[in-house]
Amino acid sequence: ERFVAWLDVVFPRAGSAAIEPPDRIVTIGRLAKDAALAIEIATSLHDAEVRRRQGADTKAALYLAFLAAVLPLVGVLTPTVSDRFRGPVLALDVVLFAIALIYILIAAWYAVRATVPGVVHAIGEDDLADALGNEDARATMASRLIDATRRNYPLNNRKITYVRLTQAHIFRAFLMVLLIVAIDWGTDTVIAIGRETREPNSFSTKAVCSTFGLPQMSSGGSAGGRLSYHLLEPGADPVCLPFSIAVDRTDHSTVSP
Repeated sequence: ERFVAWLDVVFPRAGSAAIEPPDRIVTIGRLAKDAALAIEIATSLHDAEVRRRQGADTKAALYLAFLAAVLPLVGVLTPTVSDRFRGPVLALDVVLFAIALIYILIAAWYAVRATVPGVVHAIGEDDLADALGNEDARATMASRLIDATRRNYPLNNRKITYVRLTQAHIFRAFLMVLLIVAIDWGTDTVIAIGRETREPNSFSTKAVCSTFGLPQMSSGGSAGGRLSYHLLEPGADPVCLPFSIAVDRTDHSTVSP
């Protein structure tokens, strides 16, 4: 029972029990006591039930049109953004995307079931002819309106149930997409922080070599002396001076200290 309850939370579904119309309580004799009020209330109840069915049909059609427009765009949400990741992150993105796709397909299925034409009980010419043949036509017509409303009630409830199941599965598909975005964003953040922690801005020591010797001060001293350079002898090792290169990760430019 716990597993079934958990499964209903993850994948909600309609109950399998058949819904029967409620039992009739009022009679023509009781309606005839105040036929004017009876026909007014019966008409109001019948019109409210008609509006309830029409509202469910409209919502189901809108959801179906929305899913028909979104379904071709679902391929854009494939976890290609996570192709740079390997291992559990990419696998988790694929699983969540598959679940989101299942939710969308189930939502479309329920929307189709809600828009399928079904039995609708209405007042027809025969009912009007029968009512006019009785002593109190208004009470008889009110009784027929109440019967039509009573029989339509479970049919409309089933239609509204399918609409609500469509809403529930669309919402769960939206949550799966948000989880994919959150996982990718969180993984990017963790990887960036880890890279900064493991690889701080480092300086590598290089050397510049030249065939000229090091500058030498002439005998005049620091006040009047001059710096002079001389060429190295053939075959001598070049003179190298060290310097550091700082690596900037943004544009990889080299900056001398």
